[in-house]
Amino acid sequence: MKVENDKREHAYLDPDAGKILVSVYAADWLARRAIKETTKQNYARFFRLHLIPHLGSKSLISVTARDVEIMCTAMVERGLSRRTVYHSIMVPLRSLFNSAVNEKRIPESPVARAALPRVKTKRVDEKSLPDGKAVMSVAGEIRPDWAISIWLMAGCGLRIGEVLALRHADFEGGTVRLRRQFVRLKRAGVYVAELSPLKAREEGEWRDVPVPPSVLDAVRRHVDKHGLGRDGYLMHTHQGGEVLDSNYRIDFRNAVKKAGFGDESWTAHTLRHFFASSAIAGGVSLLEVSRWLGHATIQITADIYGHLTPDAGGRLRSVMDQVLTGVSVVGADHGARAGSVLVSEAEER
Repeated sequence: MKVENDKREHAYLDPDAGKILVSVYAADWLARRAIKETTKQNYARFFRLHLIPHLGSKSLISVTARDVEIMCTAMVERGLSRRTVYHSIMVPLRSLFNSAVNEKRIPESPVARAALPRVKTKRVDEKSLPDGKAVMSVAGEIRPDWAISIWLMAGCGLRIGEVLALRHADFEGGTVRLRRQFVRLKRAGVYVAELSPLKAREEGEWRDVPVPPSVLDAVRRHVDKHGLGRDGYLMHTHQGGEVLDSNYRIDFRNAVKKAGFGDESWTAHTLRHFFASSAIAGGVSLLEVSRWLGHATIQITADIYGHLTPDAGGRLRSVMDQVLTGVSVVGADHGARAGSVLVSEAEER
């Protein structure tokens, strides 16, 4: 009677459906995902290195929240950062067990019940960032035909993969339209650069980014002196082929050292921080900066850069003072008005 009622209420669980091994279900689940090839490879690597060794021999129905907690702790102990574990790796794990719930194989997800501490977004320390002079020093030390990348990352906030996939035709007037990025994939034992949609975007989506005149001038000089690669790419090898991000990172790191900056935290991504912090310090709104950086949500931008908003404390003091006193703050003495409010309150008492 209960079984028939559960079926009518769509709450019935086939007692045999959850007996499938995690290793078998994971392989089937991944094969059914309509996701980018790079994402699929990342998921497959996580399954091979972590999920299967820890949970592969267990049935879906037998996996507990404690099993998930132990696996995550083991990954951190093996050297993975907590941020990687609790942000990147939790994505496929949650999705896998959520699918099992939706397919009526298990009653609820063990991941949802697991006690996994959240990792706060790390705010950028603006005092650790390079200034414009330092950025140009690195541009002077990197191989000349790749120096344009420094201008584009620092002046437009582009990611490495976006710069590598940039074509000359993507520039129009004072704007560059980003449609794709290059990602590194392993094909037949060899790493290759493959076009992929922008991060946090679907195929065919794009974003427009304003280009400063100085960066446009740098693009023109680059094209005149170094030409374009196959299919019109700005960045290319000496033979005109696509540039792998791994090769670029090596050259960038060497340029940083040659310029006299030995700090290992000084990476190509630092130039995105330089762009964002400079824009916000100059009064550009978080909303616009978030859109130009290509963040999935403005909350990400606010968590990383929100504290850099110029004179936010001063504006707050001015606004609240005007609300409380009814007197415009501009040109008024804050201390005198605050004192007068206190005197008025004392007189009323």
